[in-house]
Amino acid sequence: MKTVQLLVFSILILRTLPGLAQETIGYRVIGHIRGLPDQTKMYLIDGGKRKIIDSAVVHQERFIFQGNMAETAHTYLYAGKGSVSLKLADILLDNRTIQVEAAKPVYDSVTVNGSDIDRLWKEWWRDDQQIGYQRYRIKQVYESLAAKKDTANAEKLKKVIDEMTENRIDLLKTYVKRYHTTAVGAALPTLCTLGDYLTKADYLEMYQTLSPTWQNSGFGREILEQAGKKANQPPASK
Repeated sequence: MKTVQLLVFSILILRTLPGLAQETIGYRVIGHIRGLPDQTKMYLIDGGKRKIIDSAVVHQERFIFQGNMAETAHTYLYAGKGSVSLKLADILLDNRTIQVEAAKPVYDSVTVNGSDIDRLWKEWWRDDQQIGYQRYRIKQVYESLAAKKDTANAEKLKKVIDEMTENRIDLLKTYVKRYHTTAVGAALPTLCTLGDYLTKADYLEMYQTLSPTWQNSGFGREILEQAGKKANQPPASK
């Protein structure tokens, strides 16, 4: 009897010792965004499935999401829902702790610590937009020349526009190759804004670049799905 009592007592003691209790494995998104009103409803949305994963309520500019992910997913952090919703961050969510902070509820002000995609997505986005903005300005001149029936000069600019689009695609492929062993590399092909210009061959090339682990992930399957949709579709005009 004393042996049983001693065993029970030992188990109770061990459970109270820090670090020895079994910890729940899952994600925690801890947010502090200044300027968010109390009772604002926050949402984590699966970017691929367009499905709400989790929700939380703001209290004193703070909120916490907590749960478990079967596999890594690209998620959007939104404040509010419907027509009044506000996108605040892209988060590569898996079972770890992530800190979300900002001085104001504006996308470019939000920093996400613990999620690689926030930093690398913005890095790729800045590089892509440098080319994209130049392309946009040249396209405006091209359209003006085309409207005036100045075909010769318009065609010259059209070639420049096409080359710049190819440069954007090459930049995307460079980032995928650079981060091919990470979720970031696997997520970029379907998160980018170049979907209309990518061909089936482009998607398959980026898929083959990925490590086997990420080829077999949800992101890898989504790349193949997009490639399948392109099978009978010509790319958009560049």
